[in-house]
This record gives sequence, structure tokens and C-alpha cells, in this order.
Amino acid sequence: MIRETDVVFADGFRTKMTLEEYLSLNDSLSLQVAEIHRRRPLFSWMISSNRNNTYQRKYRILVSSSKELIDREKGDVWDSGFVTDSSSVAVCYAGKPLQPATLYYWKVAIVDSNGRKSDFSAAKGFVTAYDLDDFTSVMPLEKHTQQPESMVVKGSAVLADFGKDAFGQLMVSLNSLTGRDTVTICLGEDLDTNGLVNRKPYGEVRYRRYLLDLDKGYFKYFLKYDVNRQNTDPNVNNGAVPVLMPNYIGEVLPFRYVEIDNYNNRLIYSNITRDVVTYPFDDGAADFRSSDTVLNHVWNLCKYTMKATSFAGTFVDGDRERITYEGDAYVNQLSYYAVSDQYSIARNTLERLMYHATWPTEWILLSLSIAYNDYLYSGDDSFLKKYYENLKMRTLHSFSDDYDMLLHSGMKIAEPYLLTHLNTPALCLDDIIDWPPAEQDKYEIGFCNTSVNAFYYNALKTFAKIAAALGNRYDEEQFLEKAEQTRRAANRKLLNSDNLYIDCIGSQHVSLHANMMPLATGMVDDSCRAKVLGFVKKRGMVCSPFGAQFLLDGVFDADDPDYALQLLTDTTQRSWYFMIKRGSTMTTESWNDSLKNNLDWNHAWSAAPANVISRKLMGIEPIAAGFARVRIAPKTGRLQFASIKLPTPRGEIVEEVRFDGSRMQLTVEIPPNMTAEIHLPRSRKVETVGSGRWVYDYKIK
Repeated sequence: MIRETDVVFADGFRTKMTLEEYLSLNDSLSLQVAEIHRRRPLFSWMISSNRNNTYQRKYRILVSSSKELIDREKGDVWDSGFVTDSSSVAVCYAGKPLQPATLYYWKVAIVDSNGRKSDFSAAKGFVTAYDLDDFTSVMPLEKHTQQPESMVVKGSAVLADFGKDAFGQLMVSLNSLTGRDTVTICLGEDLDTNGLVNRKPYGEVRYRRYLLDLDKGYFKYFLKYDVNRQNTDPNVNNGAVPVLMPNYIGEVLPFRYVEIDNYNNRLIYSNITRDVVTYPFDDGAADFRSSDTVLNHVWNLCKYTMKATSFAGTFVDGDRERITYEGDAYVNQLSYYAVSDQYSIARNTLERLMYHATWPTEWILLSLSIAYNDYLYSGDDSFLKKYYENLKMRTLHSFSDDYDMLLHSGMKIAEPYLLTHLNTPALCLDDIIDWPPAEQDKYEIGFCNTSVNAFYYNALKTFAKIAAALGNRYDEEQFLEKAEQTRRAANRKLLNSDNLYIDCIGSQHVSLHANMMPLATGMVDDSCRAKVLGFVKKRGMVCSPFGAQFLLDGVFDADDPDYALQLLTDTTQRSWYFMIKRGSTMTTESWNDSLKNNLDWNHAWSAAPANVISRKLMGIEPIAAGFARVRIAPKTGRLQFASIKLPTPRGEIVEEVRFDGSRMQLTVEIPPNMTAEIHLPRSRKVETVGSGRWVYDYKIK
């Protein structure tokens, strides 16, 4: 899951050092590399071929203790020999025990389906960690230095605009002839009506003001930010542990604008620089374009959000708390997969949640989906094996009511075995429905809630898939049966006479959430689907941007892409486009300022369109671990044109759809060693193909 194991960083900046230099100098310098923590690491590679239907028949992996040996093709640590196997993703190491804090090299050769033997790949180095603890290996955080995109004079001040909001650090190069000058520096994410940094932004939109005393002469000044207790102190957040910035990076602040006042000399672009901090991110790895300009803007907003909010190396809920929540992580994970093949940040987040779970019932249940997605996308089942019991307990099946087979609210966590596997500071789980409460469509929360039981049903189904992936037939059958019992019970007790879902047992109220969640999780019977979809469409976007993930999934799964597109491209105040119009360059925590009094402008849980566009609109989803098999089932609706480039562990999938009202053309490019199940849009025809470029051109009846 880490491609750049041989890159050496110095306090977050890339260097040209070799790994040998890193090992010799690291005691005297602050250097970082992607240390491998696993005793038995996994190896993956991509195959290059311009022939259709190219597969791998055999592979041979060499692991060596020196550059000299690997160059001579001597695998003194491991020589797998040629193994007859098509696996090219997550192939497990099987050589001599690896030593800690040691440099190794590896390379691979293959034999393809045409009988051609490849040369060995270029050798790649990797360094093992001091402690081979089998925890997730991650890349170091990376810094990029930027200059402003524009600078304008505003009275006595100069306003610098970096173009986009980002988590970073500010450096200014200033001159003082006397050493008695004091400069005012304001940083912020928003502007006021005068075009200056907004000193009274709404909610948690960031603003900071600093007085900088200048020394005599020309010097560089690095602003040191005040520590925000809310995103560094667990005592502020009911025991929830914030993610702290590593010492080699230091504290960061999200800002786009810098205002410098009371400076007596001329300022040029190089006087003001921002060191932006992100997880390593390839801007060219993913792309999406369509005939709808608003949709393109929304996708770009969400893609950039994935990059910018990766500043902690773990998915966090923006800058207000910097806490990892399962609900946020679920959307963040899928959207990050849509724009990057750096899957390690999602795995790192999930592993943290195994030890620092939160309190909402539905979010504990979402742990199952996050874990299974990790396996499905990465091809690595080791996490499922390591945390199998933790995941089983997070289905909350032990809380299911024996009488009605449904999950009831207010679950107290008292049993020791459950406590040790949930690892939450909460003493009782609470149903959240959506957040903030104003976004719940007046949901009547009771003792047995429909929305929560849809999550519960999905968790049971998902754990059955996990058990199947690990060959545990007993658990697979048991949890499939529990899931079906829950589905039948919900459809028996939670549907009204109009075939719509009520909010909870005992309620007559019918809300969006009580219906979109069963639709999104597949809990709805075929006989009710049209009624439920019709109701969902009448309610509109009366949910939070987080809830919109499930609304869009449900609408697409119910085969109404035109309505889903209507939601994605809406320009009213409850839309992603409104976030852009308001001035944010990352997705905001809520739709607009009036809905949440402490919203921030850097919240990745609102970036659902990134993954919905790739998974549902363009229809690309893995159906076998590690993208060994992929389903491509585009539902582009009214769009005349849409194209996507999606990174995977096996290479890029490229897809283009064109529709002129009477004729459909679908073009797909599949990388080698992958099988694609292609569902032709507006047709019942399904094609199964291997790698290569495939074009389908046909009339619509």
C-alpha cells in the first residue's frame, strides 16, 4: 500500500538522499522514511502491456540484503522462485525473518498469459521499523512550499491570496531599518465585505492575528501558532483522543489569506510563503470531466478536500477537534480511494479506531463497512484477521433483542469482553440519526429506530462477507441468517400501510432518514422500493452532507440517476456548489452557516460526491479483493459526456460515456491482470472482459 518506500524526507520535505544515506545520517538529522512495521510485508506490482486480455501466470520475487546482490539477481533473504499464481496485489513475504531497522531491496519478474517472461523490475528499497509490531505502515507527512497566487494593496495592508485553503505554516521575509517596527499579520479562511481577512468569521472558520516585532535587518520569520486545546486535549472532548501533529512537522493552521499591515517596505511574492502539509498525494492520479460544469466543480472541490484534509496522516473531522470518527472516516475512505491509490492513510485511520472508538451507535456499526472496504480495495486480509473479534463485537449482535431481532437504543457497555473489543470511552451508545439534530428531518427518535436498524442490517451482512473472505463458514452462515432475520423484522414492524418506513416502533412519523437508509443498505423489499424512492425524492436534501452519502447511494441503487444528478448539481443553499459560491475551497461541515453554529470549512465528511461519482455515476467498484475483478456499471443519466480516470493497485481504469439521446458509446480501458464485468448503460447486456481497450457503440431502444 506504500509505493514510495525509497523516498527520504527531511522534516517533511523530499530529499535526494538514498536509503543508505538515511541509515547513516538519521541519528544526526531529522529524517523520515516510510518504515515497514510488518514482519511479513506484502508486495504488489503493476503489469505493463498493450495487449488485450493480458494476465499474469507466474511471478518471482527476490528480496536481498544489499544493492549489489539485488542487482546480481541474488535473493539472499528470499527467492520465491517462479510461483504459478495470478496474484499481483498483496503477495505475502515468505523468506527469512526480517530484522528491525534494516535496509532491504526487492524486485519482481513475471510470466504473462502469452507465455512471455518479463525482465525483473527496477529494484526498490525499503527500511524496516525499529519495532516490528505489525501495525500499519504509513508515509511521512509531506511539506510543499507555496507562494501566493495574487497580492493586492488594501489601504495600509497587503492581502496575499494562496488560491486555496490549506493546512500549513507561514513564513515571511521582512526588513526593518530600525528594529523598532511591529507588523500585524492576519491569517484566515474567509474574507469580509471589504476584501480583507474576516476577523469575525462564522462558527469555527479559522482566523488568527499576530503582532510581529521585527529585528533590525532582513530576516525570515516563522509564525508559531497557539495550541488549540479543543484539537489537542482529550479532556475537552469527553475522553476522545485527538490526533496530534508529529514533532518533525509542528503545529498547522488552515488558511488561504494572509494580510500584512503596518509594514513600511515593498512586499513581493517571495516575501510570503506557505508550507502546506499533506499526506503524499499525486494530483494526476485521478481525473473526472463531464458535460455538466457544476458537476465538474463539485468533483474538483471534493478531490481537493481529500488532499488538503490529509494533513494529520489520519482522517480527522476537520480542525475543530481533530478526532477520528467512524462516520467521517467512512465517507473519507471511499472518497480518498476515488482520487488516490495511497490506501495506507485509510488503514491507519481504521486501526486507530480499533483502539479509540466513538459513541454513536451507527458509527460503531460503520466500522464493518470501513474494514471490508479496506480488504476489497487493497486485497490485504491481514487487518480482518488481526481484528476479527473486535469487528464481530462491533456488529453489536450481542445487543439484538431476542423478541423482535432488532437493535434497541441506549445500549450500556458493561460486559468486560465487549468493553475490551469496542475500546470506546462511552459508557452507553447513543443513536445519532444525523448531525446536527436540525438535519434529522424531524426524526422521532424512539427505543427502536429504523435508521439505526438499517445500519445494523448492513453491519451483519458485511461481517458475513468478512467471515467468508477468511473462510469461516460458520460465522458467515450465522450472520447471514441474523441479517435476514433483521431485514424481515424491520419490514414487518417498521413499515406503515403506505409501504413507507416509520421513524421507530410506536411512531407514525415518516422521515427522509427512515427511508433513505433502508434504500441505501438494501433492506427494502422489491415490492416497496418504488414507494420508498418516491417519498425520498419528495423530501429532497433534508439531511446533512454526511447523510447525503447514503441518500445518493440509495437513489443510484434504486436506478434513478437523473434525480441523483439533480442533487449533485443543485445550486441552492443546500448544495456542494453553494459551498464553492460561499468561498470555501474544501467541503464545509454543513450546507451553510445557518444550520450549524460551529461549522468549519475543512470537513471531509461532506465530500461524498468524489466517491459517488466514481462508484455510482461511473459505476466502478471492485467485486473481488484488490481489484482482481471489477464491476463497471455506469449510470450517467442525462449527461451527454462523462469520463473518469481511477487509480487502482493494478493500474488505471479509464472510462468514457457518450450519449446523444438515441445512441450510447461506452469506452473502457482495463489494466493488465484485471477482469471487468461491464454492464452496458441503458441496456441489459453484460460483458466480461480482460485487460485492454473496449468500445461499445449501440442505439438506445
